[in-house]
Amino acid sequence: ANGAALGLSWDQGNANGVWADISHHQLKGKNVADNTRSRLMAGYYRRLINTPHERLTVGVNTMLWRYQKDLSEYTLGHGGYYSPQQYASLSLPVSYARRTVNWSYILEGSVSVSASRTGDMSYYPEQGLIADPWQDLASQNVSYADFIAGNSFKGGSSRGVGYSITGLVERRLNDYWVLGTGLDWRYSEDYSPSRAM
Repeated sequence: ANGAALGLSWDQGNANGVWADISHHQLKGKNVADNTRSRLMAGYYRRLINTPHERLTVGVNTMLWRYQKDLSEYTLGHGGYYSPQQYASLSLPVSYARRTVNWSYILEGSVSVSASRTGDMSYYPEQGLIADPWQDLASQNVSYADFIAGNSFKGGSSRGVGYSITGLVERRLNDYWVLGTGLDWRYSEDYSPSRAM
């Protein structure tokens, strides 16, 4: 990814804070079609409780992404990375943290809605990578145009809802040792990683 990104944030330690990030990159790889990516992300948060030992924060985040090509498949020439032509999401995060002399914990959760759109994409977006096989097929009266006409990944649009919950707790054993555990659970229609620590 070659390009530029600009990140901005404002937080004076009081109740309100905002952040924003804008970037544009050209994506290149070996045996992968070139692509471009533009992202605009921003958020606002408010601390409803803001003391040295306790914090409750709510916020709203939005993301707008645009890729020139959908290269999310795994055939030769694709990149295998999520790359919709248009993607938009809105999330509402909540975070609560508290600590005492020996204990500290944090609980975070969010709900999000998203929409994306992708266009049709050839099985093999880099024709030069498969030039020799096509020459062999051409001798059998099979043309690349005829093959691609019926063999492409079909685009479309989708909408979804996602959820996430993260919980961490630590117990201070002495001045040098801390014992902790945590759970991170995320769910959306096609992506639901979870982990425990």
